[in-house]
Amino acid sequence: MRRVLVISHTYVQPAHRGKLRALAAQGLEVTVGVPQRWREPALGEQIESTWERQSGLEVFPIPAKADRYGGRALKALLRDKRPDLVQIEEEPTSAAALQVVNAARRLDIPIVLFTHQTVDLRLPLLQRWALRRTLRRLKGVVASTAMGAALVRRIVTTLPVAVLPQLGAGVPHDPLHAPHEGLAIGCVGRLVARKGFDNLLQALALNRGAAWHLTIVGDGPERERLERLASELRLAARIRWMGGLPAEQLTRLWSDLDVLVLPSRALPDWQEPNGHVLVEAMAHEVAVLGSGSGVIPEIIGDAGVVVPAGDPQGMAAALLRLADDAVRRPLAHAGRARAMRLYSNDAVAARTLEFWKELVETPR
Repeated sequence: MRRVLVISHTYVQPAHRGKLRALAAQGLEVTVGVPQRWREPALGEQIESTWERQSGLEVFPIPAKADRYGGRALKALLRDKRPDLVQIEEEPTSAAALQVVNAARRLDIPIVLFTHQTVDLRLPLLQRWALRRTLRRLKGVVASTAMGAALVRRIVTTLPVAVLPQLGAGVPHDPLHAPHEGLAIGCVGRLVARKGFDNLLQALALNRGAAWHLTIVGDGPERERLERLASELRLAARIRWMGGLPAEQLTRLWSDLDVLVLPSRALPDWQEPNGHVLVEAMAHEVAVLGSGSGVIPEIIGDAGVVVPAGDPQGMAAALLRLADDAVRRPLAHAGRARAMRLYSNDAVAARTLEFWKELVETPR
């Protein structure tokens, strides 16, 4: 296998391309197709993509509208590159995924799909039929969680499925940490109800007598309500609201934190599908605390603390334990070791390439 084409809006941000650069470093010709223009919800701004080639990785902007790519440009890209494999990193029920699957199939190019799905969406009959039809046209699936892999196998039992993160993390050689007064807590994510930021605020209200401060990175429709809740709980003076930050600026955050918290809810129709921020924190030797939602326990393993989703009391108790340096530091070291072994750009690229080779070398 020599040439691979990956298509996803995720790689509009250059900071997200570490896995792809690591794949290119292994001798592959890697092209990533991204929307020419993309409005990033976390930043509230439109990102313009341009063509570039660097160290074996080619970035190819494709005109896109809503959740579809420009058909003519997509077909031309597939014909010109003639890759040995296409990986589409959009959800299987999306119009973009179906479009890429159909276009690649007409050229007899093997297709792999990446999914973040963590719950059975109970789709209407016609959509379930379309989903099954799409999955049957694939060479394999990469799921971000074991739960997602089980959902795929339930629909198409014979389809090869690997459990791998979408993104790897850069692991610094020697993480730097500034001295703090009290426990420096961070929380990163879109400010929406399902992320559970209000549970974290309620947990911190239970620890009002302890020494801590909180940095929140992210923006969204819940910000006003959360700021009001922080005032009602008499926490406002101890919270810094950073707003949304580009991925490349997040690296400046880690030296200021002792603990990163991901307090996502576990809902009937949604559980946390993407814990990449945990991986970034672990790689920078920041201790992690997460809820038992979706992918979070799988990422943390035994290298951090997991509490039940929607449990402010449990979160408060865990934060008090992590305020003890003798408890927190071994977990931070274990998290960094786990990130290097499983979630670094090189580790994710190696496991991805191994799966791709198995698929290409195995007859359908």
